[in-house]
Amino acid sequence: MTCLRSCGLVSVALVLAAAPLFAQPPLEGKAIVAVRVSGLVHVKETVVVAQIESVPGRPYHQVTADQDIVRLDRLGVFGEISVTAAAVDDGVRIDVTVTETPRIVPAVAIAVTDENGLSAGPAVKMTSIAGRPLDITVATRFGGEALVEFREVSPQLTNRWLWHSMKLSASNHFNKLDQFEQNSVDLDARLGFRSSERWRSGAIFQIYNVGSDQSGITLSPDNHDSFQSFGGITEFDNRDSWREPFRGWLSSVDGLWTTGSGEYATLNVDVRRYQPVATRQTVVATALLTVQSGVDGVDVPSYADYALGGENTVRGQPFGARRGKNQFISTVEYRYGVLPTRGFRVFGLDFYGGLALAAFADIGSAWSESDGFSDSFIGGGGIGLRVYIPYVNMIRLDLSVGSGVHGGLGINEKAVAQRNRVR
Repeated sequence: MTCLRSCGLVSVALVLAAAPLFAQPPLEGKAIVAVRVSGLVHVKETVVVAQIESVPGRPYHQVTADQDIVRLDRLGVFGEISVTAAAVDDGVRIDVTVTETPRIVPAVAIAVTDENGLSAGPAVKMTSIAGRPLDITVATRFGGEALVEFREVSPQLTNRWLWHSMKLSASNHFNKLDQFEQNSVDLDARLGFRSSERWRSGAIFQIYNVGSDQSGITLSPDNHDSFQSFGGITEFDNRDSWREPFRGWLSSVDGLWTTGSGEYATLNVDVRRYQPVATRQTVVATALLTVQSGVDGVDVPSYADYALGGENTVRGQPFGARRGKNQFISTVEYRYGVLPTRGFRVFGLDFYGGLALAAFADIGSAWSESDGFSDSFIGGGGIGLRVYIPYVNMIRLDLSVGSGVHGGLGINEKAVAQRNRVR
């Protein structure tokens, strides 16, 4: 009986050991013979297939399939994406499954600035035209700032190396720093080429007109300034996600020469690093530097100064704690993904959402004189909640300490919000 039991155990062990020999061979390196796409509603299948490198005639690699998800994510039209491989008789079939977000969405445009607080209004967003991705938004906002804006951004198509964007806005708000009613029209147009999936460069053209209801504010004596700016930008982006980055870099450098009512040069350096530390955990380190030539109030208008303090610059400090024509802001933020971003349906429409907890620390300086950089540093830190939602990217709810205790509401990643302050 003992021998039978022993022999039985040995037989089972031999069967388990030999099982991998009879298992289906791995798919890595096998030839791809077909691609099947499912879940499309408005976007053309040819657009999806053109974005991926896991295509017939090439060997299948998991690393390539993972990067294909990133390529599709950057189109900004899908709430969920999966790229999987299945064995077929003569090779590998790639299954691409997507969930489209609505093509045209009536929405509410929301903005929160440290100077004017919350403003909101109706908006319409379009994510594709004639089956091709294209980000177009028409928005209005009322409250802390009255604004009408048109924005267009080309998608990052891997088979098209030309990129472009354009923003035209007209706004009115009360400038709390200089105490005047500010009316402005702002045009920002950009056009360039991608040298690779990670690098792109281009030209920038801007027009900025500002009117004041108070004398002595503008550089021109008629209470109206007009500026034209020309320059260029270079950007590197290898983030693993467009919506919720977990790993990678996003860095850009741009320079502008401004003429008109004043003359000055501007240099912007924006660096962001997403570093994973564990499952669902990442550290985000960012730095933004803006330096301008000329004399503040003579060549550069004082209303274009940068004010630090608040949810979009240095949290834990009041708005206007530091001010100058130059700025430096740096942030380190730890995030823990409580609910990973995933798709869901509301009234038959597909959206996506997620939730993360955060702890952060900010430092910054704003100065006008060359010796004012080191003397103007302020800092703060705290904890917060990050809510990922469609079309907005992120809502931030923070509790911070520095010069007192402050609560804050922010729209978009802080790195995005602080960069949007830069014209």
